[in-house]
Amino acid sequence: MRFYLYTISFILIVSHTKGQTADTLALKSRIRGVVEIGGMTSSVAQTPFWLRTNQYGIVSLGGSAGTLRASAFRDYRPVSPTADSVARKGHSRFDWGLGLSVVGNTGPVDLTNNDLTDARQVLWPEVFAKIRFGQFELFGGRRREVYGLGDTTLTSGFVAWSGNAIPFPKIQLHTPNFVPIRWLRNAVAFRVGYAHGWFTQPNIQGAMLHQKYVYLRFGKPTAKLAFTTGLNHQVQWGGRADYLRNTIFSVDGQLPDTFKDYVAVVLAKYPDAFANDRFTEFDGTNRVGNHVGSIDFALEWKDARRSWQLYHQHIYEDASGIAFQNVPDGLTGLRWLNRKVDRAGTFRLTRVVVEVLTTTDQSGDTFDFKRRFQGRDNYFNHGQYVQGWSYQGRTIGTPFIAPRTTFTQVVNANEGGGFFPNNRLVMWYAGAQAQVKTVYLTARVAWSRNFGSYDQAFPVVYQQTSAMLAGQGRLPRLPNVWLTASLALDRGELYPDTVGGFLSLQKRW
Repeated sequence: MRFYLYTISFILIVSHTKGQTADTLALKSRIRGVVEIGGMTSSVAQTPFWLRTNQYGIVSLGGSAGTLRASAFRDYRPVSPTADSVARKGHSRFDWGLGLSVVGNTGPVDLTNNDLTDARQVLWPEVFAKIRFGQFELFGGRRREVYGLGDTTLTSGFVAWSGNAIPFPKIQLHTPNFVPIRWLRNAVAFRVGYAHGWFTQPNIQGAMLHQKYVYLRFGKPTAKLAFTTGLNHQVQWGGRADYLRNTIFSVDGQLPDTFKDYVAVVLAKYPDAFANDRFTEFDGTNRVGNHVGSIDFALEWKDARRSWQLYHQHIYEDASGIAFQNVPDGLTGLRWLNRKVDRAGTFRLTRVVVEVLTTTDQSGDTFDFKRRFQGRDNYFNHGQYVQGWSYQGRTIGTPFIAPRTTFTQVVNANEGGGFFPNNRLVMWYAGAQAQVKTVYLTARVAWSRNFGSYDQAFPVVYQQTSAMLAGQGRLPRLPNVWLTASLALDRGELYPDTVGGFLSLQKRW
C-alpha cells in the first residue's frame, strides 16, 4: 500500500501545471518522469534470460509477475561548448540534479533467495543526488551505470560491470564525459572516476566497494578515426560474517578493513605482512579483497552516414590478467550504427552488434601461489565472499557467468564450482535495432557452449540458446503513452526451457 501511495503522489507532482511562472516552466523542462505498469508471463517458474538480463535487478526471476514502476529525474541545464559562451548567456558552470526510481513487483516465486518465498517486493534501483562543476560531477546514492568500452545500448553485457545487478549505494567523483586536453589541440581526451560504495547484503555485514577508472581517447571529436583505451578496477573488500569464523580466510570472521588495508586495496599491492592480527595468509598471498576489472580497447570510424566500432574488454582478476596471461579471455564486439536520417518513414535499420565472449583460459588450470602469475583465476568466485562478484543475488559482470540459482537441476547435480559453477564458456551474440515508422524493434540472440569451471568441470558441454524480439511504439491520440511488448525463449541444457512475454503501458512527462 505504501508503494502505491508513493506512485500516486509522484503522478500528482509531475502532472501539476497550474500557476506556472517562467522559472517554474524552466524547472519543469529539466524534470522528466515516467510511470509504467506491466505484466510478465512464463511457461515455467523462471523468467526467460533476455527478459531479466541487464535490467538492473528489477525483474523477478520467478516467471509470471506484475510490475509497477515510477521514476523522476531533474537534469542539468545544457552547457555551451566554451566557457566564454556560457558566461555570455549567464549560465553557471555549477548545477545540480536528482534521480528517483521505484519498482513494485508481485509474483509467486523469487528464485534470488534460492527458496520458495513470495516475490512481492519494492525496489529502489535509483535514488541519487548529483552536482556538477565544469567537467566534473559528484554524486551519491544508487544510479544505473555500466563500465567499459563498447556499445552500451545493444551489448550482451559488459564483462566487469554490466548493469545486470541492482545499483550499489556509493559516492563517486568523475568526469561523465570525455574531456579534451586543449594544449594538445583537443586531439587527446580523458575520462576518470573514483568511488567508494557499500555491499549491503544479508550474508556479510560491512563489506565495501572500491572503484576507479581511467580512459584516454586519441582523435579529435570531429575526426573520422578515433582510438580509445583504458581500464576499470573494482574491489570488494572488508566485512564480517559468521561463515568466516574458524576458517583460513579471516581472523575470527572479520576481514581487513583499516585505512592501511584500504591503501593496499587502491594500489592492488600485496600486504606488508604474510599474516598478522588483522588477516590470514589468504590475504597475504592473494592481496586484500576481491579484485575484478577490464582493460579496454576501442577503434571507431565514422562519417556522415555510418559509424563502425571494434572493441575488446580484457577481463582480469589478478596480476596474471593484467599481464595478459589469460588471452583471449574477454568480450570482443563489432558495432555498426546508421547515422543517416531516413525521411521516408518506412523501415530503417539503426544498429547492429555482434559479440564473442570467451572465459575458458583463466591463466591456466593450475594454481600455484609461489609463482609470479598464480593461474586458475576462477572468474567471479572468491574464497572469502561466498557469493563472489554478485550483488543481491545477481551477477555484477557479464550475465553469462550466472549464479547457480538460475540453472536446471541437471546442471546443479554437478556439485562444486562455488556460487558461479559455470565460469568457463564461449558465447556468440547478435543484436539489431530497427525503426518502422513510429515503432522501434529490438532483436537479440545468444548461443553458448558451457564447460563448468576448473574446480568442477561439467561431464558434457552444455549448450544454450536464448532469443528475444521486442517492440515499442507510441499509441495514437494518447499523448506520450507508449506500449512495449517483448517475447523471449530459452532452449538448451543450462536453463529451463521456457517461453515468456512482457507487456506494459508507459506514460512519459
